[in-house]
Amino acid sequence: MFHVSCFVNFMFNPHQTILDILEGQLDNERTKDVIMRRFGLADGKRQTLEGVGQNYGITRERVRQIESNGLKVLSGPQVIAQLKPAFEMIEEHLDEHGGLKREEKLLDDLACVCEVATGRKSSVNSEASPNFSKCQAALYLILVLGEPFIREKEDDVLHSLWTMDTKSVVLAKNVIDYLTKYLKKTSRVADFKILNEQVKAKEYDLDEKALLTYLDVAKEVDANKFGEYGLIYWPEISPRGVRDKAYLILRKYSKPLHFGEITDLINRNNLDHKTAQVETVHNELIKDERFILIGRGIYALSDWGYEAGTVTDIITGLLKNSGSLSREEILERVLEKRMIKENTVLINLQNKKVFAKNDDDRYVLA
Repeated sequence: MFHVSCFVNFMFNPHQTILDILEGQLDNERTKDVIMRRFGLADGKRQTLEGVGQNYGITRERVRQIESNGLKVLSGPQVIAQLKPAFEMIEEHLDEHGGLKREEKLLDDLACVCEVATGRKSSVNSEASPNFSKCQAALYLILVLGEPFIREKEDDVLHSLWTMDTKSVVLAKNVIDYLTKYLKKTSRVADFKILNEQVKAKEYDLDEKALLTYLDVAKEVDANKFGEYGLIYWPEISPRGVRDKAYLILRKYSKPLHFGEITDLINRNNLDHKTAQVETVHNELIKDERFILIGRGIYALSDWGYEAGTVTDIITGLLKNSGSLSREEILERVLEKRMIKENTVLINLQNKKVFAKNDDDRYVLA
């Protein structure tokens, strides 16, 4: 969000200001209406060239011409002078964030102006207000009219954004390319501090606020609910189902958990709009090799070194590797791999078809 000066220095209604400018500068009612529709000034919803053309019974190209002519009039010196405080505010904000900002996030940042203008208090649901949407539509038009501002369309690397200098876009692409390669090489999520250290080691001239902005505008890199960065298609970043969500939870909390706890943490952390069900979580984890059942309903990750199998399988593997082990050694090693009672291990050791004792009272494979 903007800093406090947004509220102090920019106490005006962007939407009403733009409406007054349209009324004062555009004599042709159709031109005025086309601008209103194309920028969503009436209801906060931008209309397509085709949609506006159908309303007037004219071609898309004709609508484009009308819009272009209207914008030329609105780019006159009188309008530019009237909007100068808004331009200066936006320039300052872009400068603070590395010279660019993702389009939707820039309009979100401008939201504080809309909240003041519409008499609303800051709220995560502010965009639900029609007046709020119309205010943001007006701010979008202000960006279009501002000569220093350049809109870069979405491409394979970046989301659509606004900038004042294409050099900052080149820098952003270089930084993103470097961090993407770093993440691919490590194949693991990283918190912001780690990525910031990587950027500093590469001697990029960026502060933390600019780096956050560059990461936000990247299409292949994203952050999960826990503030960890990774590639957008990684399950830790974009969990697609119950299994991925459970994997993310276990990775985050770094300890074995009961499937009931996993379900609760999935829901409490709001990993998506769906509510996870205990039965579903339990049934899905059983089918996935990433998860190992190490106790009664308790799951761990195979990444942590846990092996699949029954207690008998675990003991068999230990004896295959060691040849023979004492009862105490077996207990110690099995309990490192399974969250079960000692008596469960001892009962399994009594299976004489699989295990036997040698002359030294040590267990071996039968």
